[in-house]
Amino acid sequence: ALVRKLQLLLKCIITWLLVSSITGFFIRVAVNGSAVLMFPIAMGVRAMGSSSSPMSLRVLTRSFPWIGVHVEVLRRAGRPLGPLFKSHLSFLLFQCFAYLSCNLAWRFILYRKSAPEGFEERIFSVCSGLELFTLICVRTEHSAKIFPKLVTGIMLFLHFYIFCSLYPLHNLALITCGLSCMYVMVYCLNHFEEPALRADPFAHTTPTAAHPRALYLPQLSPSWTLESAPLWTMFYSPSPPSSFPEEAMRHMSAEEYLMP
Repeated sequence: ALVRKLQLLLKCIITWLLVSSITGFFIRVAVNGSAVLMFPIAMGVRAMGSSSSPMSLRVLTRSFPWIGVHVEVLRRAGRPLGPLFKSHLSFLLFQCFAYLSCNLAWRFILYRKSAPEGFEERIFSVCSGLELFTLICVRTEHSAKIFPKLVTGIMLFLHFYIFCSLYPLHNLALITCGLSCMYVMVYCLNHFEEPALRADPFAHTTPTAAHPRALYLPQLSPSWTLESAPLWTMFYSPSPPSSFPEEAMRHMSAEEYLMP
């Protein structure tokens, strides 16, 4: 019995790692790719003569440099922007199809047990919500330490239950775990994220516009100042400011002062 439970626990860990990693990968691709929609909208507003719109090309270029730099290069060369936008949107649609294909494959590979209709989709929705919350709201060092561990424990408990039991109470277990995850979200927002808004804006441990998350990666390539970091960096664990030399943190402070 102990060996079987250990096997189930290992299966739960592998299942959650796969679902969480692939969902996080897709959300990052979707955020990077969907930003291209902002540029045609801004150009349309500008063409209609609204120069006071806050969504100017300069702001968008600064906010999304991995697209804005290419837009500026094509505009200065007098080249059409349509192919650039079309290629980004085509890549985004391709990734959407790949993610939906993964969802279908997970049903037959990972969730082969009998479950209520649509149960797997609900798990994927909860996972997407958790990954989106992590991307947007988990910004302080304390939240980054606590939130992933607690959420992982909750979701492992859910998977252990559905792999151990038969059909009954699957939805109740999902609702219970979903509410537990929501409580952890609210706890992190109230105890870590909200106080960080009132913290010293010049401290490297305070999330700001220059560094939205108070955790850092070494800049392994100079191109990262203009291009988005490669997708493999989502598996590279960030580090607190104390783990970097003072010279590197001074460079971050100088970059913050240059923010418009």
